[in-house]
Amino acid sequence: MKTLNLIRLSLFQMGFGIMLGFLHDTLNRVMTTDLGISSTIVFGLISLKELLAIFGVKVWAGNMSDRSHIFGLRRTPYILLGLLSCVFSFIFAPAAAYEVSVAGKSFSDLLVAVITDIGLLKLAVIFLVFGFGLQVATTAYYALLADTVGEEHIGKVTGASWTLMVLTTIVSTRIVGSFLDVYTPERLITVAEVGGFVALCIGLFAVLGVEKRNVQSKEGKSKHSISFSQSIRLLSSSPRTLQFAFYIFISIFALFANEIVMDPFGGDVFGMPVGTTTKLFRPTMGGTQLIFMLIVGFLLNRIGQKRGAHIGNFFGIIGFSMLIAAGFMRDEQFLRIALVVTGIGLGAASVSNISMMMTMTAGRSGIYIGLWGTAQSLAIFLGHFGAGIIRDVVYHFSGTYVWAYAAIFMMEIIAFSISSLVLPHISKEAFEAESELKIAELQTAGEA
Repeated sequence: MKTLNLIRLSLFQMGFGIMLGFLHDTLNRVMTTDLGISSTIVFGLISLKELLAIFGVKVWAGNMSDRSHIFGLRRTPYILLGLLSCVFSFIFAPAAAYEVSVAGKSFSDLLVAVITDIGLLKLAVIFLVFGFGLQVATTAYYALLADTVGEEHIGKVTGASWTLMVLTTIVSTRIVGSFLDVYTPERLITVAEVGGFVALCIGLFAVLGVEKRNVQSKEGKSKHSISFSQSIRLLSSSPRTLQFAFYIFISIFALFANEIVMDPFGGDVFGMPVGTTTKLFRPTMGGTQLIFMLIVGFLLNRIGQKRGAHIGNFFGIIGFSMLIAAGFMRDEQFLRIALVVTGIGLGAASVSNISMMMTMTAGRSGIYIGLWGTAQSLAIFLGHFGAGIIRDVVYHFSGTYVWAYAAIFMMEIIAFSISSLVLPHISKEAFEAESELKIAELQTAGEA
């Protein structure tokens, strides 16, 4: 039974892989390229889920699931609340996108149009509900993992869960792309309805019945706990903590700023239809990324986390340079090669940085994973929203999309370069020594 529960928990994020793949790739491309909605608005809407994390939804969900029991359960009710919020908002998103009326507005006229667009307000609420659900569900899910899975298995379960989510995203976007080869709004809505239903079924199967009723928190679990405000003071007063938080920020920015750019890039620069971009970008680049995550992850003990990150950064810089060249040449064959090279970089860098983040905790995972997670969310929010602004501003002044996307990819190259410059100065030993001192100071101040 325990093995079955581990397998079930590993499947949970597959449903989110289906939904996030559709939102980031297909619906994003439809709104940006086909409906003509400003990418500042579209990317801003998609990034709202990260903004909610920055404003403390993760902290709220974690604290509530720690303190409250609903029908004898602590984690499962919040997982279900988040899952249902995501599924229902996800199903309504495509139809709401067609009610937005700011399409075709010039960049200078956007402000007035945004304020008066009821359809856009409705879509913003839908994305906020989705973001709320995503943060609540995943926070309670990871807490359930910590409660249920022993230390000897938690790495395997979290790794399997993340890998299955990425794999599901790739496979589902390929299927969706084939279905949307003949594109109609009705087909887009059908995809969301079917995808939402499948995600709900996977989520319910993965978590229902796993958590035992009326189980208290493990003793000593909060031995090193500090408040959220204290963790922010820790960040500001500890140079090594601030340094690694900046490293995580710039590395995650480099890894994720492109996430919602690629399908619109194919539509705007290469004139590809919806089905083609959906089948090309995520399966090619994301598939290569997944393969090299597994390869580098397997070799990480031999090559080291820093060397793995350097390799990823190098291929990332080369890959995005090739994407810029492919855009100017309008060469689809060269584009495919560039996507593979970029995927190698993203795969090597992501597994190395995630592994580094998980080990830079000084024995206080709750405190530091929370800080690194906040830095991640801020980086993804600014990466997504910033890419939308850059696309609109550069297109407004240049009149051509190829320069707009070249500017975004150049931003990625700069981020990878800065990450490589900061990386040699990261020291786990120095961080742990400083952490011991700073945590003791905060706890002493809290007791005074």
